[in-house]
Amino acid sequence: MNQIIEHLEITGLSHDGRGIAHIDGKTCFVTDAIPGDIVSAKIINDERNFAEANLIKVQTPSENRTETFCDKYSECGGCQLQHLSVSAQRHWKAQNFFTQLKQQLNTENCQFADTLASHDQAYRRRARLALEIDKKDKQARLGFRKAQDNRLVDIEHCPILSNALNSEIKKSRPELLKIASRKNREFTIVEADNGVFGFSESPQTPNYQIQPAGQKALTIKFPSNGFIQVNADINQQMITQSIEWLDVSAKDSVIDFFSGVGNFTLPLAQVSKKAIGIEGLDALVESANRNAQLNQLDNCEFYKADLFKSLEHFEWFREAKYDRILLDPGRLGAQELCEQLGKLEAQKIVYVSCDASTLIRDCKLLQKQGYVLKKACFMDMFAHTTHGETMVLLEKVKKQKQKKAKRLENKKRIFKF
Repeated sequence: MNQIIEHLEITGLSHDGRGIAHIDGKTCFVTDAIPGDIVSAKIINDERNFAEANLIKVQTPSENRTETFCDKYSECGGCQLQHLSVSAQRHWKAQNFFTQLKQQLNTENCQFADTLASHDQAYRRRARLALEIDKKDKQARLGFRKAQDNRLVDIEHCPILSNALNSEIKKSRPELLKIASRKNREFTIVEADNGVFGFSESPQTPNYQIQPAGQKALTIKFPSNGFIQVNADINQQMITQSIEWLDVSAKDSVIDFFSGVGNFTLPLAQVSKKAIGIEGLDALVESANRNAQLNQLDNCEFYKADLFKSLEHFEWFREAKYDRILLDPGRLGAQELCEQLGKLEAQKIVYVSCDASTLIRDCKLLQKQGYVLKKACFMDMFAHTTHGETMVLLEKVKKQKQKKAKRLENKKRIFKF
């Protein structure tokens, strides 16, 4: 323990942003190191199958090592990868996602698409800040949690946040710091097309516009404390790509699970015969139906359902036929839903996820029901962090092909080739 290793070559990047090296065939994860670095590092944990180390010194820096652009980067827990060039970040995050797919799913027929990217600064239109008086130094702080503990880093300006959010923080900070107490308070602030919401009550309902390629613009209203995708540019690209991948026609019926206020459902309604959105919260279902009316989409309806339980008793599930399916669950994924999706017999499914592990788990369930992975894409929704958004397309295999594949599998078992 605490062994120091000199001239350690970093050859990869882990999913949590640590450099990957190999010592006598054992994988070693090195905090703050990046691919291409030659470093000295101290082993702090030596297990049977892996080791963990802290960076002591970068002896030869990677060509992708960069100067950080935020003076709070070393202490704030918001970003993890500012010391790695944004192009290299995207390369490694996409590669890690594709490697996971290849290791755990049948990707023989899968096309790996180019990464969807946007500006890497001033891109975030939604954030959660905390306000409290520090119990140790008694100072009032408004900001984000530290990387290593639960204390707050005081934030006056964050280069990741949009200009509008930074302006609102600057304006509201003095009064907020006056009312800070030892009890933690959290504020979700969001930039909408009609202003910034979150620090104080507003009579208005926030809204934003989207306009997928070739379609008219849609206005989407949402609860000020509700969820919207944090990166407006990636959201726009993501919607356009999902419609392209689903290859929706005016004859198709589409169902969107975890539909929220209609971010995907409404654009799908513009190009389909009928679009149904399913969501678990009453307030979001009501907002989504109002958004359909606002945008004069009479072929679009939203219903409430617990998507972590059986859906057999719902008429829209039991009786209707759908040609296309889209789902965009949270980090927990959609295991219970995916166990049932094969019954809808849709030809194409697009699955959008912020957690690759639960997406892969659920895709395994869909592959058992006759779906084949056809496309996969990494989307850099959260530049300079270890997080990302992913999208895959699955298509239903025709029964004849399924039987042929089953016969081939039986032969493999019999003849062992």
